[in-house]
Amino acid sequence: MKINNKNQTNFTSLTPLDKPLGAFFDKNAIAPIVFIESGVTLLRSKEANKRGGKKEAVDRFVEQGVSAAVWIWGVQALKSFGDKIGKSIFGIDNLNFNIGKDSLRNPVKNNKISSFALGFKASNTIISTFFATYFIGFVLPKISRAISKKMAHKKNQEPVGTISFEEFKNKTKKKDLSFTSLLDKTTYLADIIENNSTARLLLTDSGVVLGRCKNAPNIYRKIENLFRDISSIYFYLFSTNHIVKICNKLSNNTNISPKVLNLVVEELSNKGFSSNKDDFINTAIGVLSDKQKNEIDLLFKDKEVITLEKFLEKFPSYKQKAIDMSNLQPVFNNKHYLSKTQAQDVLKQGVLVNPLFLNKVFNIETKNASSDKFKFVPKKQLDSIRTSIDSFIEQIQKQSKNNITITQIEKIAKKNTYKNFAFYSSATLFSTLVLGIVIPKIQYLITKKLTNKNEFLDD
Repeated sequence: MKINNKNQTNFTSLTPLDKPLGAFFDKNAIAPIVFIESGVTLLRSKEANKRGGKKEAVDRFVEQGVSAAVWIWGVQALKSFGDKIGKSIFGIDNLNFNIGKDSLRNPVKNNKISSFALGFKASNTIISTFFATYFIGFVLPKISRAISKKMAHKKNQEPVGTISFEEFKNKTKKKDLSFTSLLDKTTYLADIIENNSTARLLLTDSGVVLGRCKNAPNIYRKIENLFRDISSIYFYLFSTNHIVKICNKLSNNTNISPKVLNLVVEELSNKGFSSNKDDFINTAIGVLSDKQKNEIDLLFKDKEVITLEKFLEKFPSYKQKAIDMSNLQPVFNNKHYLSKTQAQDVLKQGVLVNPLFLNKVFNIETKNASSDKFKFVPKKQLDSIRTSIDSFIEQIQKQSKNNITITQIEKIAKKNTYKNFAFYSSATLFSTLVLGIVIPKIQYLITKKLTNKNEFLDD
């Protein structure tokens, strides 16, 4: 059986909310980010206007709004510009590869990317992020202060501080390192920026906080900036997902992408399943015997992945399915590999653990990146998608009283989507309100307690 990894992107929507809900599951989607940043910018500007009038409102709107725009579009624009330089000046043909790697995927080694191309790609990622961080933390605060003072018709404006290229070059000059050592460090940092959202935010925010505090006109503004930026991290990065997770747990709902959910329903409808409640899970996703579980555990002892050859030594009768399953990721070092989850699925007999179906699911959910040898999709991400299928099948069984029908499955799927949309929307709105209203009120209260003044201290 040959796996087709190209452009498997057709699926039927069960509800009109599938597309907007899908944006919350797409790590590259900008719609949720634009929504929250727009809300935060407007709300913080409104709160600023209540305390400091037009002057503070303009200062906050410019700094918050431009910061958001730089993060949403500016970094990628800088990277694209850097790629053009790499291609036109340095003659690097292919920069369309990802730097990340794990036990199943390593685009750089797998495609024999040159050290020069890797170094350029990593440097471009770091430099683009650095310039964005430097601009937001060190330059933008001065610009916003100058604009707010001008619009408030205040005399004796402070000049916007600048830094010459020579000063910048001297300040950022590093000690000599060997090329290999420098490449390793650069690649490691670029990998974090490119593939670890938590580390990326903490890394860049530390630079932004440092810059904003350094450029604050007085100690009270430094304290305000420090409190606002640090307390915002949780609500920007974690709160929405935590709230959704709690809501799903309390309502016995599954946190599953609508695209994956639709494919699951479609596959069950096309391939069939046992309507008997007790047999449903076995025909849908399969069940391992205790012996099989122990054998897989021993095979993967202290290992995240094993070679296809090693798996077939233990389970030769599953050869074709194992080969198809190993083709869900690009060949690495001329060898085929299997993760523990994939090895378990090879032994299972459910219709939803068929390699062709899983390949379709992964390609649609990652926009074909999972089978692209130049792209990096973390094993953890694919395992999470795969686990969500199991969770939904278990949900169907729990919520069914008697025999299970496709009509009943569709009903549960639609209800699941509506709930998830409500949870994600409410959680995002909550995070926006905390970021835009609660945190500013607390930061203003701190200043009032310290100074006995409820005003914008800009001198």
